[in-house]
Amino acid sequence: MKYAKLGKTDIDVSVLGLGCWAFAGGHFWGPQDDSDSIKTVHAAMDLGINFLDTAEAYERGVSERVVGQALKGRRDKVVLASKVVGEKHYHPDEMIKACEETLKNLDTDYLDLYYLHWPAMSVPFDEPMEGLEILKKQGKIRAAGISNYGLTQMQMLEDTGKFDLLEAHQLPYNLFWRAIEHGIQQKSIEKGLSIICYSTLAQGLLTGKYDKVDDVPDYVKTTRFYKDPENKNHGEAGCEEEVFEAIAGLKALCAQEGVPLSQAALAWLFKQNGVTSLLTGPRNVNELMENVKCMETKISDEFANKMAELSKKVNDKIGSNTDMWVGGDKSRTF
Repeated sequence: MKYAKLGKTDIDVSVLGLGCWAFAGGHFWGPQDDSDSIKTVHAAMDLGINFLDTAEAYERGVSERVVGQALKGRRDKVVLASKVVGEKHYHPDEMIKACEETLKNLDTDYLDLYYLHWPAMSVPFDEPMEGLEILKKQGKIRAAGISNYGLTQMQMLEDTGKFDLLEAHQLPYNLFWRAIEHGIQQKSIEKGLSIICYSTLAQGLLTGKYDKVDDVPDYVKTTRFYKDPENKNHGEAGCEEEVFEAIAGLKALCAQEGVPLSQAALAWLFKQNGVTSLLTGPRNVNELMENVKCMETKISDEFANKMAELSKKVNDKIGSNTDMWVGGDKSRTF
């Protein structure tokens, strides 16, 4: 396993991290066995993965509590990240309470990294920054970060005069979702933020296990990849035709090169500017072992460019909106 510094800190994080949202099961992921989740955490640590990512919003703390169980007696071996979200929790006093609840869920007395999960436009931006500053002074967090912030929102954070408090920006980034390349990636690099990528396999699309939209479980079809005929989610037409045309092309290309699509997709991400760590969300040890193989996968620049070209139609449809779940002028990032 390789490691990299987190932002301006002396914290070393594995370049392959463990995203723990799926451990919550529930609405977005369907049934999940806690024992599988715990075994996955232990196996990841044994492989050298030290960067674990969760959030209070993942089924109201379910993911945090599962991770807390998995880390009993091992907390000092990991870099543990969680996130705070919601307009109420962005007021300093409420953020402190939310953080203390997260610490209780995780059975720890500190977090290595604490993110603002989504922008909250109804709360003055100086308030969550003040909350993060207090938590750091109290020793409850070692470092602070943001997740899913757009260019305008990043400027609003700069205007608070406390932007230097931030060390990382967690964003959706994969071959099919390159919206951050419209300025957010560049701004994050300029400000010295580590880019932490989530949805690195496009919620399973880039594993190659789905050949048509009917193969995808209904509980996954909530993002802007999929059509929204009842206008309950993002209100867009989706890009299903483009996605599965691209998958067919990518699978054929990878077959010619003799490399599995999932490993090639993660290897492609490792080549992108500013990327510090990739989060994958394996639900069991077998899926973890497949993901880890990407560490040994090398692809040429020519091959990477071909992959990007095959995914171009999807990215043209997605555009510059980084919000995976909400489209149009309702997007939470701008």
